[in-house]
Amino acid sequence: MKVVLACSFPRDEKLGSARTPLRLEPELARLGVEVVSLFAEDLPAGPRGRAAELSAPFRMAWAVEQRAAGADIVDIAGGDGFAYFRYARVRRPRQALVARSNGLWDLALAGEDHGLKSPLKRAASRVYQEQVLCRWEQSAIRAADVAVFLSRCDADEVVRRRWKTRDGVGAVNPGVDAFFADDAPLEGRKDVAFVGTFFHRKGSDVASRVMSELMRERPELGLTLFGSGTSPEAARAHFDESVRSRVHVEPPLSARELAARLQHFAVFLFPTRYEGFGIVTTEAMARGLAVVTTPTGAGADIVRDGENGFIVPVGAVPEAKSAVARLLDDDALRVRLARAGRAAATALTWGRAAEQLVLLYERALSRRRH
Repeated sequence: MKVVLACSFPRDEKLGSARTPLRLEPELARLGVEVVSLFAEDLPAGPRGRAAELSAPFRMAWAVEQRAAGADIVDIAGGDGFAYFRYARVRRPRQALVARSNGLWDLALAGEDHGLKSPLKRAASRVYQEQVLCRWEQSAIRAADVAVFLSRCDADEVVRRRWKTRDGVGAVNPGVDAFFADDAPLEGRKDVAFVGTFFHRKGSDVASRVMSELMRERPELGLTLFGSGTSPEAARAHFDESVRSRVHVEPPLSARELAARLQHFAVFLFPTRYEGFGIVTTEAMARGLAVVTTPTGAGADIVRDGENGFIVPVGAVPEAKSAVARLLDDDALRVRLARAGRAAATALTWGRAAEQLVLLYERALSRRRH
């Protein structure tokens, strides 16, 4: 089986979206799959800014057309696949097409805060996002033989919308790198961690309110933001002035660097509004942090409320604060949940993900041949 695995993301493992194809490539090769990978660097050079997004599907189609003549499967991430899929349906009808989703664009948009934009910019952005990017994504999913999602809830949502039938979708949870799993002691840990871009969709407003209140009440408590996507000053500005000195802001780290840093933290707070999966959640679980998150992505697929973490409603500050406080105050509870979370997360290997993906590739080939 020859597979073209394509995305328009930079080849950078610090980006969660790029880490998945980077980790899957060697695992697919181990299973005997010949893999040709395409990243942003492999596409024809394009314009900058918004024009880069608008041209990406067409630059992707050109790059894939050049490299996929003998491929059995073409697997393209997101809406960038729609242009090649239209071409392949006419010129390469025997080629099986897979639309790989890192998350549904319109659900991600619903979690953003557009309040800082002017009414005109909000209207223009909404038209562009909904009438262009969301339509491209829907077109790619509909055209594919199989659409692959990172979480079951996204696969279920696409079936509910009637974009695909049940046998036309699959869910493959990302793996967790083996170096996140070790036997680092769970007892005696302290402080709270947040990993990811610190903005509204990730629940920055909830996290800042929760931690401002808890840190005012607990002078010894600290918070570290990893990979906030903004300057330390801008990130700390979200928090009450009295606690800002205890908010530490770290730049994006490699997966190994993140694993090394996380092992001393007690709680992972991630009140995100929407995730295609949110690999940082399972990485934190594997590293022994007790997780407080919301029922989306990994929170829906992997976290079991009260068993291996806590699930709180989206936007719920009192519930999130209560959950974090319980874990900080009850070491036995925190260790129990952390231990169960570690077991659940370490079962998610990249080898397992590759095996599940090959089964979906075989389904796509079968649908195309019949």
